[in-house]
Amino acid sequence: MNDNAKCELIEKLRKYVYRYGLELSGENLSAVGASLVEVNREFAGMEEIADAILARERVCFEEIFEEYNFDGWNAIDIMLLVGNEIYERFFHVSPSVTFKLAAPFPRLFDAHLTERSDFIYEKIKINIEKGMKQGMYKNDVSSEMVARMYIAKLNDIHDNKIYPPEGFNFATIFNHLIDDVIRTITNEEGWRYYKQRKQFYTVLNFNR
Repeated sequence: MNDNAKCELIEKLRKYVYRYGLELSGENLSAVGASLVEVNREFAGMEEIADAILARERVCFEEIFEEYNFDGWNAIDIMLLVGNEIYERFFHVSPSVTFKLAAPFPRLFDAHLTERSDFIYEKIKINIEKGMKQGMYKNDVSSEMVARMYIAKLNDIHDNKIYPPEGFNFATIFNHLIDDVIRTITNEEGWRYYKQRKQFYTVLNFNR
């Protein structure tokens, strides 16, 4: 199976886990366009499937940051655009699937969060330093502290004790996360700019 075909199969398996859980059945696999034969040919078991799903999730998350050339952009607009893209593709980065993988595969899940957090940490640090130079963020903001705060809040989304999936919508949670981070780091001018610009990113208005 070539790389593109395997990626498609992983997406189907992610959809499967989202709908049916971790126990594979031929009938349910057929409903998502896959078969037991091809799954068993490509994966030794559910642990390998979980690993592949989590790796694919990281790729989808990283693509959001990598697809855009942000040279010359306002740091706040970058945060808004990234948030907008996460919402647009929220099934690929939503915790709805990883909730189901965290408990049975804690080692894989912890490694997944660590790798994703390291990536986000560097991106947020760059954004904070850019925003300070542009006069949008407070001069005394610690890029390391804010990056760690952002990661902690993002990781909390995966904690079903804090946000039970049946009671909380990912998009709403993420919207509040962005608001909290921006409110913490912006000066008066930056916060005013954020509120004005957010109106142009209507997808972030999750109550529309």
